[in-house]
Amino acid sequence: MRSPLSTWCKMVLQRISGRSHIGLFSFAYSPASTLRLCIRIAAFSTKVNHAEQAPARVRFAPSPTGYLHLGGLRTALFNYLLARQTGGSLILRVEDTDQARTVDGAVNHLIKMLDWAGLTFDEGPTVGGKVGPYIQSERTALYQEKADRLLKEGHAYRCFCTSERLDKVRQMAKRTGRIIGYDQHCRHLDAAEVEQRVKHGLPHTVRFKVPEGKTVMEDIVHGRIEFSHRAVDDSIILKSDGLPTYHLANVVDDHMMGITHVLRGEEWVSSTPKHLLLYKAFNWQPPKFAHLPLLVNKDGSKLSKRQGDVHIEALLDKGYLPEALLNFVAFLGWGPGSTKEFYTLSELIRDFKLENINKSPAVVSYDKLNYLNKLHIARRLGDPEERDKLVAKLRPVLQEQFDSLMDEEAKRLLSDDVYFTTVLMAVKERIRLLTEVPKFSQPFFIAPNFEAAETRTWRSKLETKEIELVVGQMQQKVTKIGDSDWNTDTVKRALNEIAEEQGLDFVQVMKNLRYALTGTKVGVDMITIIHLLGKRRTLERLQTALNFIV
Repeated sequence: MRSPLSTWCKMVLQRISGRSHIGLFSFAYSPASTLRLCIRIAAFSTKVNHAEQAPARVRFAPSPTGYLHLGGLRTALFNYLLARQTGGSLILRVEDTDQARTVDGAVNHLIKMLDWAGLTFDEGPTVGGKVGPYIQSERTALYQEKADRLLKEGHAYRCFCTSERLDKVRQMAKRTGRIIGYDQHCRHLDAAEVEQRVKHGLPHTVRFKVPEGKTVMEDIVHGRIEFSHRAVDDSIILKSDGLPTYHLANVVDDHMMGITHVLRGEEWVSSTPKHLLLYKAFNWQPPKFAHLPLLVNKDGSKLSKRQGDVHIEALLDKGYLPEALLNFVAFLGWGPGSTKEFYTLSELIRDFKLENINKSPAVVSYDKLNYLNKLHIARRLGDPEERDKLVAKLRPVLQEQFDSLMDEEAKRLLSDDVYFTTVLMAVKERIRLLTEVPKFSQPFFIAPNFEAAETRTWRSKLETKEIELVVGQMQQKVTKIGDSDWNTDTVKRALNEIAEEQGLDFVQVMKNLRYALTGTKVGVDMITIIHLLGKRRTLERLQTALNFIV
């Protein structure tokens, strides 16, 4: 990618080679000095562009504590996009050091959902790699080794405080209005005393020793952030059971796995100074950080992982396509800097830029998701290969739902690829979710049930004489249409003639015919329904409706 500076310098060099001066440079610089300046700028620009395009090594590191949710999918997607755009690598790392909260089967579920979404990994528990294992509970010895190093170098200390004492410290801090954190009670214990306690097997943790001063961080999203160490307590890095806390395991793994960029939720901003201090204590170069904005509801309240609609599996079951969901979550905190909203995954890889991630909370609007899902369904139906896959996926669903309600002809039509595809193309403008396909496809396969509660309620709002008139007139019109002339134009002409001849509004005609032919209040336009039902089935349904209402 050519930078504006490089382009500008090229222009300047062209002007100089033509022995002309431009603007300010004719007063301030000679051609020779301008040439040297442009060479330096061009070199710097090339260096910057190379750095931006250098392969990124990123990771998605979920905890197996439950379902994959929208926030997790967004984090995985942004990491995926950066890796693919730069020709880098994406790692899946399972952070299961909190064994008490680990849910059986959660890892397999996470992998299944990511695979459904089309986010593939270069390294991880199921694909291997050179810096594994990729499950933290299998890396315990490494964390203990690093904790021992911090102890020996004076960056950490052993803490023998009981949970009861720590509870009292927290309660006292709350009552006095002080920052709730550890009071460093064990920080200055005599080395001999510590040795004796360890020798006697007293349970203890290892805490990181936070130095005085402040930590400054340059976040890709939020810019420069300063943290006073007075607000950073001596956190536990190794628990009494020998397992690490998130802070130690996270830093050790990111370094050992060569992570260049950490993209994670904004809720981790407050933990970042602890991580940067650990990097400094180990004398390691930290990765670049980008903290993604919070996800909020329309009313501004924080989106909760416990809400059913934020779980990816629940959204899958509701009928959302993976590409629509990725398109949706990409815009939760990111934008392309244009009015373009519809994106495929390959287009997201092309246009994604870290600098376009917003600071402001991202509002989760399911109306927007429905809109995007409708567009992606239409895209699939517009692609012959994708359309065939959709037919193969949806037909068994309709066969199961409609089986006991269809006659033999309807079953044959549902098994007919051409007819079923035609039905899908007819309903595509109405459906926002794949789960809505049966509802809008039903009239093409199943005759109306006039005894159904919903149909009876609708019937009570229609006039019997008007239904009889319209249905009777439609019978006559349909009978006169030749089989070879049966098409949308002849159907539409018949409907217009009824409205004109009987002095009815066209909407009235359609409304009464919808009741007679489908029994449903909303659906695909009646011209399409009548055309696809065909002449014979249309006449049969019209007669059934007359028999019921008379």
